[in-house]
Amino acid sequence: MILTTSRKPSKKTRRFSKVLAKFMNWRYLNRGKMSMEDLLCFNELAIIEEFKGNPAVLKIYKSNKEVLRLRFNVSNINKFKMDDSPVFFVGKLQFDPLLLGAVPQTKAGNKLFKKMDVKKKVFVKRKNSDTVLIFEYNNFELFKMKILDIKFWEKGL
Repeated sequence: MILTTSRKPSKKTRRFSKVLAKFMNWRYLNRGKMSMEDLLCFNELAIIEEFKGNPAVLKIYKSNKEVLRLRFNVSNINKFKMDDSPVFFVGKLQFDPLLLGAVPQTKAGNKLFKKMDVKKKVFVKRKNSDTVLIFEYNNFELFKMKILDIKFWEKGL
């Protein structure tokens, strides 16, 4: 999957995008003057949009169709040198983590999680109606993402 940002991202948005791309094993692409038509030539695409200089929306496109939109707030972002190990989600999400390129939450995925020494974990915490994703690498917290709104289209898969 390719990850890029809005046209002129802030420093915080660029930093977040690069850390997220490395964590999820995606490729970060500096957008520059590329239009949406240029970007949609990629089969799998993720775009980070910002609001008032902060990363705020993650859109996932598969085969030129938007399949997921997350509105979020993000905490401070810590950089850390990471490898290309698979990403596991711990806890129940409203959508399949496979949309993000993570190991799916199936019986086989859960067995794999138990057998492997997992380095990349995303903990899904819920309090009342709030969902918080905690991204950790080797028990080191990279950032927290508070989900404000999720919209996904199952037909787009």
